[in-house]
Parts: sequence; C-alpha cells; structure tokens
Amino acid sequence: MTEDHTPGTIELRAGAAAREVVDVGDGIDRVMGDRDLYARMLRRFRKDYSDGDQPIRAALDAGDRALAHRLSHTLKGAAGMIGARPLHQVASALETALRTSSGSEAQCMDALKPALAQVISILDMLLNDAPPAMAHASPAGAATADPALLAELLDLLMNGDGAAIDLLDESEASLRMILGDAQFEEVAAAANEFDYERALGALRRPGQAG
Repeated sequence: MTEDHTPGTIELRAGAAAREVVDVGDGIDRVMGDRDLYARMLRRFRKDYSDGDQPIRAALDAGDRALAHRLSHTLKGAAGMIGARPLHQVASALETALRTSSGSEAQCMDALKPALAQVISILDMLLNDAPPAMAHASPAGAATADPALLAELLDLLMNGDGAAIDLLDESEASLRMILGDAQFEEVAAAANEFDYERALGALRRPGQAG
C-alpha cells in the first residue's frame, strides 16, 4: 500500500502567486505526470541552488566566462524543467549575454539574484513538511540488459523529458550493462544537470548507442 504524500500537497500549496514564479502544472506535464519525479527535481533544484547566484558571480569575478556561461546554461535548463518560467527567461538572457559579450552581463546578473531567490522561497513553501518522494522499486528483470531501454532513453532525451532521469535511476543496472560504466556515468551526469544535449552526445558515441 502506497502513501498519498508529496504530489497533492505540492499542487495544493501552489496558489496563484506561486504559479507566477513556478508553474507546478507545467513542471508536472514536463515529466509526463510523474509527480514523485517532479518533487525530487524540486528538491534537487533547491539543494543545487542554495547558494543563489554566487557560483556564477564567483566565476565572473575570477574572469572565467566559460564557466559562468556553462553555469547559466545549466540553470536555464533546470529552471525550465521545473516550470520556473521567469527565472528561465532571466537565465537565458544571461547565457546569451555571456556568449555574445553584449555588455549586458551586469544587468542580467542584477536580475538573476532576486529571480533565483524568489524561486527558492517558493520551493521552501511548496516542499515544507513534505516527506521525500518514495523510492521507486526497480521493475522485475531490471538487471537484464534490454536494448529497448536504450531506445527509450534516447527518445526521452531527444524530447527534453525529465523522465530520462527517472529511467537512469530505475534501470541503472541494465543501462550500465549496455553502455559500460564510464559512458553511463557521463550520460547520467549530464542528464542530472538537465543538459540533455550533452547527454545525447554521450549516448550517441560511435560504437555504443549509435
């Protein structure tokens, strides 16, 4: 018997004001209605961005624009996946400014700090007292190297579907058998940063998932 936990709680807590910052419905749709996965994504986002804009700011202060660009790209993807549209727009503008050296980087950074803080504040409210999502049991026969898993993973990544992260977690043993440890780790690391383009590149390496 399973418990009725986080899913309904998060949606009920997401009032109109909260939805302007984090569109819970959009986020759940992006993971094909998997509310447990969405709750885990919210928790991961809150953990990953607990330092706010400081990692990007530190990279800029150190003159490492490539790192700042990569961090803004990852933030843009993560914000989009959880339905944080205003933050996604701000992060996208920053990424573009860093890529093109448009001179608007400082203005974008000024906009990023409050936008990110607002999202974290909303996540604190949405996740308050909500128990962690229950671990999904691996399906029977998951240890069998089923090549169909590869096709499913490829399809999810091509569609930017967050369920790819769930599949990587649930079918880790099978995917490791198909890809090998090194390639699996590379794909999983990219997917967990919401960098699906990089994950696809790793998955499609010649001789592996081509």
